[in-house]
Amino acid sequence: MYEFRDTIDNSEQDVSLLGEALSIDGEYIENHIPGYRTLAVSGRESLEYDVTDEDRPIGIDGMEYYGKRQPDRTITVKFSLQADTAAIFMARYRQLKNFCQGDNRELRFADEPNAHYVGTLVTVDEPESGQLYVVGEMSFYCADPYLISDVLDSDTAATESGILTAHVDNDSSAAVYPIYRIKHVTENGYLGIVHPGGAFEMGNREEADTETYQQSEVLTKGMSDYVQYTGDNPKNTAIKNNGTLNLASDGYLRLGSAGSGSHWHGGCRKWDLPADSNGEAGAKNFYLWFRLQFMTGLIAQTGLIQVMLTDTSNNIIAAFEVHKDDMVGNKAYAQAWVGGNSLREAFKWDFTPTIYEKQNGFIYAKGYEDILKIGSKIRFFYYGKYYEISVPELANVKVASVQVFIGQYAARNTSKQLVTVMGVGELRGRKDYVNKLKDIPNRYAAGSEIVVDTESDSILVSGLPANDEKVDGAEFPSLPVGKTDIEFYTSSWCESPPEVTVEYRKRWL
Repeated sequence: MYEFRDTIDNSEQDVSLLGEALSIDGEYIENHIPGYRTLAVSGRESLEYDVTDEDRPIGIDGMEYYGKRQPDRTITVKFSLQADTAAIFMARYRQLKNFCQGDNRELRFADEPNAHYVGTLVTVDEPESGQLYVVGEMSFYCADPYLISDVLDSDTAATESGILTAHVDNDSSAAVYPIYRIKHVTENGYLGIVHPGGAFEMGNREEADTETYQQSEVLTKGMSDYVQYTGDNPKNTAIKNNGTLNLASDGYLRLGSAGSGSHWHGGCRKWDLPADSNGEAGAKNFYLWFRLQFMTGLIAQTGLIQVMLTDTSNNIIAAFEVHKDDMVGNKAYAQAWVGGNSLREAFKWDFTPTIYEKQNGFIYAKGYEDILKIGSKIRFFYYGKYYEISVPELANVKVASVQVFIGQYAARNTSKQLVTVMGVGELRGRKDYVNKLKDIPNRYAAGSEIVVDTESDSILVSGLPANDEKVDGAEFPSLPVGKTDIEFYTSSWCESPPEVTVEYRKRWL
């Protein structure tokens, strides 16, 4: 309901923010809508439970109580809005609605600047036409009724009585959803997280360095294994390897000299897989993890990156390619190729190679990719998803080498035409002898990091999604109010415990 005042002082004056002034996604409304002021807020301190019960049999007093839960929360903001003219007033009113709309916005108040609710605007009082000053209300629906801290608390685990343990003191008034960061010091095949609120497991509890499982071996020692290569490009002999790739200080291979030619041309480096511990060269079952950077600064820029698994005859088994030959727009493509009876495109995706993560998966902080060959199965990763194809004729074909090519097209080799950033780094090759990835011993290599997010029910291993690693029946349990001891378990043969950090945001009713 509105309160209207017909005679007002229309002069615009700066007003100080009240303690309950509302900011949305970090911006106070008063700083964006002239003439607006928050007057009061209700619904922040309300406490109401939905109770589940049922009648007791006749003759027995009372109800049968089963439990209670906290429902959603509605926050109501009382505000005033004024202007010098009716036209300006209505324009400001539309500004107010536009500023506050949208789903799941972060709502903060001046008296609690370091915590927020997550809310969605559902109602705004309608003003009467012709008014220059109103007092009205708007309401925000909060599916999560809790106030969430902006401060990320963290605790580290230490070994106590032979068990890796973290002590968390949740002195808020609600359960919290921890993020576990596990950095492996040595190889491991299993992770268990246990506390009174529940248990989480991933990997294989029985996995061990024994004869029961075939061994996996990491073959790469470093980026220096990749040496300059000037032979034929296995995908297309028209692509010339007459340039050079340099190993930059950040560990990425980058184009040093693009060379020349009327088609694609650039530099290439090649790594021949060394013999395994049995003296056998090549790998029918092979895994390559790497990172790409591919970003343009100008629309006219072009470029090509290829990461290729090849056999002893320089034929492609599998390849991941990123290229932009669009000289008038800013569209690029990522492609997955497989060989066998014929070289063919397995998957293709288009994207805009800007510096923004929502448009481009190959920005500086991202670019995680991998290629897996297990017999006839070839699997690729792109932009948060895995893509798999079966090529029966490749079941027994061995990966003999990995080639990395970075290049430019024709005469487009001036600094303004080159792709702003092209790079391939952190290549890690592993030889596997098993048919299923889950059964690979030492699946969590030294230096790898597992991130378990209990709020989003997600798992990342070395930056790649790995929810299929979770053991059936395992949970993503929250941490209750109060002090909780969390225990962490690894494979029995894990030589050194991992480094574990527990991160969480406190929550209040």
